[in-house]
Amino acid sequence: MRRVVGLFLLAAGLLCLGQPAAAAPAAADWAALDAFVTAQMAKHGLPGVALAVTRGTDVVYLKAYGTAGAGRPLTPQTPMYIGSQSKSFTALAVAQLVEQGKIEVEAPVQTYLPWFRVADPEASGRITVSHLLHHTSGLAEGGFAASLPDTASSEAAARALATARLTEPVGTKFQYFNFGYDVLAAIVEAVSGESYERYLQAHLLDPLGLTHTYTDPALARQAGLAQGYSRLFGFAVPRAQPHRRYEVAAGYIISTAEDLARYAIALNNDAAVGDTRLLQPGGLQRLFQPVQGYGWGWFVEPGRIYHGGANETFKTYVTLYPLQKLGLVVLINEGYLFDHYISAEQVYGGVAAIVRGFPPPAVAPGWSTQVMGWLLLAFVLALGAFQTFNVLSLRTWRARARTWSPARRAWDMAVSFLIPSVILAVVFWQVRGFFGYRFNLAYQLRTMWANLPDISLLCLIGTVPDYAQGLVKLFWLVGPGARPAAAAEVRA
Repeated sequence: MRRVVGLFLLAAGLLCLGQPAAAAPAAADWAALDAFVTAQMAKHGLPGVALAVTRGTDVVYLKAYGTAGAGRPLTPQTPMYIGSQSKSFTALAVAQLVEQGKIEVEAPVQTYLPWFRVADPEASGRITVSHLLHHTSGLAEGGFAASLPDTASSEAAARALATARLTEPVGTKFQYFNFGYDVLAAIVEAVSGESYERYLQAHLLDPLGLTHTYTDPALARQAGLAQGYSRLFGFAVPRAQPHRRYEVAAGYIISTAEDLARYAIALNNDAAVGDTRLLQPGGLQRLFQPVQGYGWGWFVEPGRIYHGGANETFKTYVTLYPLQKLGLVVLINEGYLFDHYISAEQVYGGVAAIVRGFPPPAVAPGWSTQVMGWLLLAFVLALGAFQTFNVLSLRTWRARARTWSPARRAWDMAVSFLIPSVILAVVFWQVRGFFGYRFNLAYQLRTMWANLPDISLLCLIGTVPDYAQGLVKLFWLVGPGARPAAAAEVRA
């Protein structure tokens, strides 16, 4: 199982929604859409969902459900973080500068950032703008473990890559890498003479009329930024959303369902809204030419162009169906890891089916992240009770161990170290399998408590008491005050 973290998910697995019925699509059933979203929110305990559907040049459905926090209703005008959907804005900015002759996509990054380096000096000069756009630079999180302050600039992020080692040869394999788009932001700044934020505002947001899309969280808060939520044992809990300035271009733009609907309309109409045109006629198509399935800031499939976004406390989907000039926007103000791959996928999958005119899927199939959390809590409580019993029984262990053979004493002590070590090995083996080329042990250890507090508690309760008991047993057997004969037997 790939989408698993820890022992709990080894047993749980993922049950996905079935595919929409293979009937000819009809007109979207808005009442069914409303009922489906409401039912999914109840199933998973989601705080809020905002939707927008566009067709041609019109917004045909715009609605929000649930709460924006602090007793506020979520609305289509409520700002939320859009995660990696931000990359599409960055790619559009690059496309504009390409049309102006300021960027050549096949040119090395060092053409625009002479100081750009990665750990491999030869590769440093071969990584091009195109490689960054398509995520084929050879770089991945697995080869880069730097930690930057949230206030760092995109240039600082690009310079930090001097320690990044390649995990694949340049240009050979798709490897999604957020920092590549931070480098693109630094290139935008270098060739335009403007900060990334100012360029985006002047050349994309203002021309499109995206009046509630922000790169500055202070402005978003003034406009009613939604409270983001994480999850603890199935319960949605409010959590402060970090804002990493150096990664705005890759994942920290803030927008609304209404603004993203307007954005989708522009993208489905050759980068034009009314009299406003962001690119020359046909210029948008370079964004949708995939290399190994990925264009410039978009995943591209026959008949479908899409990108998701996942922040610590938010989830986003924007999907374009160019042949129908149909656009779909889904925003959720909860960002727990399991929700990204279970509840959010179920919500999005059903909404996409209904919007395209297929029969509404059943709500019941597939795991509920809420119920999964409750089961995890029951498991942790049972494990805690078991560990408590073991710790209490340790009081009589020394007396009992005196009647055992040396081999049994040694084995009983070793088990206290062996079991937690196996647990940790299994957990991180599963984490590595889940993240694949994006796995970085230092980063996972650094962020696990913040992103997966309940799984972290499971690891602590399942390991720390055993390690502590093992150390106590070892001290009693071979430490100062131990019976010489017993100590010698254990050492032997």
